[in-house]
Parts: sequence; C-alpha cells; structure tokens
Amino acid sequence: MPRRGNSFMRKRRIAYMALGMTVLLLILLFRLAWIQGTAGIHMSAYGGRSLKEMSVRQRQEGIAIDSGRGQLTDRYGQPLTGGVVWVPVLFPDVDGKAALHGEELARLLRTNKKLLLTQWKGLQSPLIWRDGRGEPVQIKPNEASKLLKLAPSLIEFVPYAKRYTDLPTGRQWLGFLYERGDRVGELPIGAAGLERTLEPLLSGVGKTFVSRFVDAQRRPLTHVSLRVSAPANAHYPLQVQTTIDLSLQEQLEKLTEANHLAEGAVVVLDAGNADVLAMVSRPFYNPVRVNPQQTTDWSNRALKAVTPGSIFKLVTAAAALESGVVQPKEQFHCHGTYGKYGLTCWKKEGHGTLNLEEGLAVSCNIVFAHLGERLKPEQIQATASALGLIRTVGWQERNLAGLPQFRPLDHEEKGAVFGSHTNAADRGVRVQTAIGQRDVLVTPLQAANLIVTLLHDGQVHAPRLVNRISYADGGTMLELPAHASPAPQGSHPIHASTARTLREAMEKVVVHGTGVSLRDKSWHLAGKSGTAQALKDGRPVNHQWFIGYGPVERPRYAVAVLVQNAPTHSANRATALFGQVMDLLAQFSSAPRAVSRFSS
Repeated sequence: MPRRGNSFMRKRRIAYMALGMTVLLLILLFRLAWIQGTAGIHMSAYGGRSLKEMSVRQRQEGIAIDSGRGQLTDRYGQPLTGGVVWVPVLFPDVDGKAALHGEELARLLRTNKKLLLTQWKGLQSPLIWRDGRGEPVQIKPNEASKLLKLAPSLIEFVPYAKRYTDLPTGRQWLGFLYERGDRVGELPIGAAGLERTLEPLLSGVGKTFVSRFVDAQRRPLTHVSLRVSAPANAHYPLQVQTTIDLSLQEQLEKLTEANHLAEGAVVVLDAGNADVLAMVSRPFYNPVRVNPQQTTDWSNRALKAVTPGSIFKLVTAAAALESGVVQPKEQFHCHGTYGKYGLTCWKKEGHGTLNLEEGLAVSCNIVFAHLGERLKPEQIQATASALGLIRTVGWQERNLAGLPQFRPLDHEEKGAVFGSHTNAADRGVRVQTAIGQRDVLVTPLQAANLIVTLLHDGQVHAPRLVNRISYADGGTMLELPAHASPAPQGSHPIHASTARTLREAMEKVVVHGTGVSLRDKSWHLAGKSGTAQALKDGRPVNHQWFIGYGPVERPRYAVAVLVQNAPTHSANRATALFGQVMDLLAQFSSAPRAVSRFSS
C-alpha cells in the first residue's frame, strides 16, 4: 500500500506541473497576441508612439548617402561621375540643445541663426545640410571639429556621393539627372546624354544609408556607432567606361574658353577606329543646374546638324569622281562670277585656270558650281550616304544588354542634302547644294567621321562613346568592340582612288590653299575649311568650319571644329582653333599616360 500511495502522489505532482506550464505558455501567447493586436495604440510610456512606430523609427533614423546609381569613367578609369564629399547631417534636436550655440553653429554652417534653429526644431528625421542653391555644404576639417564639439550627437559628418562637379562644362554627351516634381522621393532619372541612353543599366538596385540607433525618446545611443547599410549585391552598381580622354577633354574645354568660343563644337576622333576621344559643346552647361525646358545650354552641338558650307565640297568632289562627270586634271576657269543663279566666288578677282584638286584646295565656288550642274540629285545623295552623312553614324547595336536599341549617343541628328519640299532637279538648287548651302545639314560628329572615312579609303566607321561595362567587383559585363557603320541598303563605298585624291587635295589646302596658316604647326596637317551663310534671329551670320587630320605621315586624330553664328565678315576662327587643337594633341601624344586597372 505505501508504494501505491507514493506513486499516486508523484503522478499528481507531475499533473500539476504540466498544468502550470500549460497556463504559463497560454499567458505568454496571450501577451504576445496582445502586443501584436495593440501595437497601433499609442502608449504614454513611449512618448505617445506605438511599439510598432518606435521599432520602425529606430530603423529609419538615418539618411541616404548614395543613390546606388552606376558610375561613368573615362578610357583610363578616371571618374566622370560619383565624387565623394564629407557633409554635415543634422539629427533631430529632442532637447533643444542646438539653441545654446545657435549663433556659432549658424556661422559654421553658412546660414543665419533663425533659419537654422527653425529647421532644426522641426526636424523629424536626419537632414543633410545644404546651401541656398540646394547643394550639400562642404565644411573644412577645422570647422567640422568645432561643429562636433558644439553639438555632439546632433551633427555627424558622413561621406556623400556627389554625382557631378557644380561647374559649367562642355560634356553634354554625359547628360544630367532630372527629378520629376510629381514624383517626390523617387530617384532622379537620366534626362539627357549617357545618363538617359544608359538609364536601364545605370539605375542601380538600391540606396546606401547611414543611420544610428536611438532610445524611445529619440536620443542617440552614444555607445553605438553609425551604421552603414547597402544592398548586398556584388555586381551592382555597374561601371561604364567611355572612350573619352578626360584630361584631353578638360584641356580642350579650356582652349575653347580662351578662344571665347560662344557657340559651336570641337570633336576629336581616333583616326584608327573613330573612337570619340573628346567632344566639347559650346555654350557650356552645368549638370547640377539644368532647366530641361531650356535646351540652349544642355543641347549637344556636336550632334546637331547645321549648314556645312565648303567642307561639303569634299562630298561633291567625291560624287563627281565616282560618277565620272569630271577628270582629276580637267581644267576650269574662274573669273570671280559664275554668270547665273547670282553665284560668285569668294575671291572677287577669280582664281584663274585650275583643276579639281586645286579648286578644292582654294575652295573655288565656280569649279563646284560646274560640278553641281553636271551631277544628278541621286548621285549627290548616294555619295553623301556612302561617306556617312544623312544618317546617324554613332555606334549602335540591336538587342544588347536587355535593350532593344543600344545607342549611347543621345539625340544624334541625321542631317540632310535636299529639303523635303525642294525641287532637286532645279540646276540652281544643285549648284547651291554643291557648295554646301541651301538645305545641306551636317553635324560636327559626321564631319570628323568623314575624315576618318577618307583615311580608311571609304570605309565608314561608327564613332564609339562607350567601350566597356563592368560589374562593381571589376568583372566584365559587356565589351563593345569598335565596328564599321552599317551601310544603308543599296549603298556602296567610294573607291580608294577617290579617297586618295581627296586626301591629296586636303594636303594642298594647308600647303597653298585656305589653310595655309596651319603650315607652321607642330605636325604636318591636312584638312578643309568652310564658311556657311546662315540666319540667326533674322540677321545674317556665318558658320565657320575646319575639318582635318594629323600628322599627315601617320594620321592619329581626325578633328572637326565648328564656330557658329560668327559675324559675316570675320576671319575663319575655326581654322585657327583647329591648329591649336592639333598642337595640343601633339603635346598629348608625346606625354606618357597612366592606365587604370579598368582600362581595356
């Protein structure tokens, strides 16, 4: 019996313990359910905020310091975007301590006391302190130390990704970002240039935040350091390597500034494969301060088609040779006037007797008026197309990197030979067309590429602005090899003999023609000048051109210079600027260059 009694008592104790544990578990489950169900109820113990709000607030007590957007570099890996600056971040002032040193804080933050304290008092989340123009204020190291001492825990300095330098530049090919007013809080998107054409690749996968932990009253936990949170993706953001030589680009921008070039463009291509080494557009634009509604500054003049004037005589000469309407040694006679269509030569007394090469060297209008009358409209059109005009020539590819049309150059214009409503059968129209007037339109990029085409005996290359896209870890996502520009259906390249004749004529331009002022330059040069008559706001102006290459013995660069809207009787400034560009290129060619690990 005693053994049975002990056994019964032991079973009862076990039952009580099981019951107690069950009750405890039910209490815990009830407590958890209560917390979950009442998380939205505000509780005074937490300053009037719910537990749910407090947990979220702890995670959000931070600020984005990098949008995660992909970056662009030059051909040597030098950054074109994405510089890092240290900027002050103001955190909410729960206890009103900022007012104790308001005057000194305002001075160091380059503002006034009233504005500073008003903004600080109303802060509900961290704020990057910006100047009156909306740019993050950059503080000197000694000033930063003073700020940290005056407002400990209220001010922190963080590295901030600043996409552009806040200065005017001639790199409209780079573009700018635009934040839509109706989508506040969303990341800015590319609105022009590479920023727009590569938007799907550059947009990234998320922001990088810097944050800190706070207590229930939003006071910082001083024993916990700032925390940086970034997307855990080894591949992004991407890095886009361009063909641009940043150092050369900068020097050419300074050169156009020194020459007081108000409107126009300078394009430098690699004579070997038509890579864009530099592309300067005037007037300059500031990518930080762009009004998308005003296209004057941010529009890329290097890709806009304008009247070419006498540089188009290269096309007319090629068309005449290809069509057999002229022989290289055929003699023409220039009296200074053509005798019809109101056409005269720029040299009033005339050039006398001369052949095609000589006529091209001295840019005789009379010679090319004869050719214009002999040629059929379709012959001029076909030759222009064969030389890379009246079509976009920039590097492009279909169905690449997830894009149906991969075309880095933004808003490149095609140009034209005859207007849509022009009667090209009219001889007078063809005469004006033959000298690069009337409806003829050419971009500076096309003009520079025309030189590359002649250097390659008629093969049209596609100017390339991007050559590689890499992952964040350095691995290659995409290589974009140089290639020829696809020829339109039915188009045929010009003969090598025609290209050779035109190159010889361009050499004579510098020896004894309209480019004789270039004979004393660092290199032996060749090219063609042009002056086009145009109108701006109803008044006559000239577009001045010079396109060419150098050194003649072993061509390395093809260059186009356009000076737009010059006074009608001014000397050709484009010729002088072309010579300075070539001297600069000669200096660059002799200087050693450092190549980064990203260069291909």
